[in-house]
Amino acid sequence: MSVLDKVSNQKLMLVALLLLVVYPVAIGAARLDIWHFRTSFLLFIVSALLGFVVLVMAIFKMSKLGSANSEAEPARYLLIAAASTLIPLMVLGSNIYKAQQYPFIHDITTDTVTPPQFEAAITDRLETDHAVAYEGAALADIQHKAYPSIKPLITNTDISRVLNAVQAQVAQSGWLLLNSQTEQMPYVLEAVTSSALFGFKDDMVIRIQAHDQMVQVDMRSMSRQGKSDLGMNAKRIQEFLSALQGRLQ
Repeated sequence: MSVLDKVSNQKLMLVALLLLVVYPVAIGAARLDIWHFRTSFLLFIVSALLGFVVLVMAIFKMSKLGSANSEAEPARYLLIAAASTLIPLMVLGSNIYKAQQYPFIHDITTDTVTPPQFEAAITDRLETDHAVAYEGAALADIQHKAYPSIKPLITNTDISRVLNAVQAQVAQSGWLLLNSQTEQMPYVLEAVTSSALFGFKDDMVIRIQAHDQMVQVDMRSMSRQGKSDLGMNAKRIQEFLSALQGRLQ
């Protein structure tokens, strides 16, 4: 009797379902700060490796269905085992592939020479989070190559109307406002948002100032954790400034 024959179809299915449960448990534990998100990522890797083994076993057992040596157990056990392991593997594989398409940076700004500065975010961050200091020319060079379209919004609209539009767009975006300095120019608004799954926090700072009889809006978006933001900060800036432009028309 081979190793495959010693493992029943039902047991293989139960192992697959158990591995599937690991993913939401790991996500929930990270969101609740039960353990660090890197522990959840490690669990993902272990579950994926074990899931691949289960998937291979399920495929081999399905290939033997109908033979004289195959078990007289429902084939649906194997189908459930295969699906329960294949779907997470496909999702993880897709995310790994996606990560390779973006540079390993997590701080994007429309002004890489004098970027908007975080103040409220400093006290709101943990010791394990990234420092808010801009990393300079090296980071700027990577950003310009990866996201050449990230530029400030320049408009001839009255600055008070621009400020009102920025405040309205921040509210519509559902971000938590950390600071609003509107007593003197440049006007500065700071906000934070969290990702859907792990609750990773990203900070945004928006600067509004007069510039050559025009109004210039600069924005900076920075992740608190992780080496790569998977393009999210650049996307956030582009979408925000695009929506802001629409409000000002």
